[in-house]
Amino acid sequence: MKFALDNVYCNMTDKELVDLSIKGNDEAILYLLYVRYEKDLKFYAMRYYDSLEYLDELTHELFIRLKGTNADCKPLDNFQWRSSFRTWLCRVASNLFLEKRPQMIGLNSDRNSNGTNDDDLSKLPEPQPEPVNEKLVMILEALNRMEDDEYRFILIKELEGYNHKEIAEMLVARREKKNIVKYYNGNIVVPDASSVDRDKARAINKLKVIVEQIKQEWYGNE
Repeated sequence: MKFALDNVYCNMTDKELVDLSIKGNDEAILYLLYVRYEKDLKFYAMRYYDSLEYLDELTHELFIRLKGTNADCKPLDNFQWRSSFRTWLCRVASNLFLEKRPQMIGLNSDRNSNGTNDDDLSKLPEPQPEPVNEKLVMILEALNRMEDDEYRFILIKELEGYNHKEIAEMLVARREKKNIVKYYNGNIVVPDASSVDRDKARAINKLKVIVEQIKQEWYGNE
């Protein structure tokens, strides 16, 4: 099924797939959930349940949630595209998976017949509070919106654990590969640890501005 869906929809944008879904094409929604963003849904299933045992049921519940009360895809139709579709979908999935956690755990105890009891279920890790997750999603969305490619690169590499000297070396290699040459006062600028440190500070300031813009889009004046 996945191969068939991928073969049909792989070259379509999220917007095109959502538009098809709103027109009644359930396959377009299924492609988004079971193929394009399957890894994201697996992440939230593992995060809240420490297992993929519930993933199919949770994904089906998400499908129903996106279809809406009257099966008219109202939730999708109401999406304003102020953020990426992936960001919005991850927020919806995260909230839904957390909401369904007590129910899923209950279903698990009902259908177990191998002696598993409710005490075993207490071993499931408690999920982190949702605001922490939304903050992370917001930062990732802000990084996606950052126009300066090198600023974004510096922040991502620092998050990955590289020091400024290593990032500078990667920037040099990156510029050479892309045939990019930058000048200052007529001289070629070669990235070094100090320039990465300086640009990182500038990048963080820009990131904070974008995060504030996203907060306004998501929450308004709440």
